[in-house]
Amino acid sequence: MLFCNSEGLPITEHLPEGHEGREIYGIVEDPHPDKGRAFARLEKIQGRRIEKEREDDDDEESPKSQST
Repeated sequence: MLFCNSEGLPITEHLPEGHEGREIYGIVEDPHPDKGRAFARLEKIQGRRIEKEREDDDDEESPKSQST
């Protein structure tokens, strides 16, 4: 699911590089970066990258974090 801006374009700036949505629409900036996207806000506050695990990963159940 993608969030859309007022023009109906999907917000892609929070998608990872190489994501199909970014390739199709380019970078569409988030008009309301202070709303929603909890992981994005947490990453900014903590200064680190947080990646959600995929369902096919059985190693851990919590989000992964990486230093930037």
